[in-house]
Amino acid sequence: MDALRPLGIDPALLVAYLINFVILLFLLRLFLYRPVLNMLAERRQKIQDSLEQSDKVRQEAEVQRAEFQRELEEARKTSQEAAARAAQETEKMREAILAEARKEAEQIRAQARQQLEVERQQTMAELQRQVVDVAVELARKVLGRTVTVDEQAQRQLIQQFLQEAGDLS
Repeated sequence: MDALRPLGIDPALLVAYLINFVILLFLLRLFLYRPVLNMLAERRQKIQDSLEQSDKVRQEAEVQRAEFQRELEEARKTSQEAAARAAQETEKMREAILAEARKEAEQIRAQARQQLEVERQQTMAELQRQVVDVAVELARKVLGRTVTVDEQAQRQLIQQFLQEAGDLS
């Protein structure tokens, strides 16, 4: 140790510095290092808890998003079904209206046919009456005198003839 003195190093001071360093190291470890390690461990735990919490929140968000997507898909399907039902109902109503219109048109046609037939029969009856009148008048003029034979019987004969002629045609 005496070899250190010529270099300007006092061995007693060196030992004292060494003891002070060890004491300082012990005190730092006791009062500073452990609390810092504990603080770092707590911080690490908080970070770990925050990460776990964020994962949990993310998973819940995914579950909620999936639920929302499912509900949205259900709503779409329901609205499509409602639209399809409305279209079917509209088509049924259209068919019912068309059927009713066809039925009314057929009734109108039938009434028109009936009315036309009634008018035809009335016209034919009027025409027959006129033909009878003309035939009787013509017979009077051809014979040049008044026919004394029963005029009503003549009319019936002419009418019968016209009906038979009408049946033939």
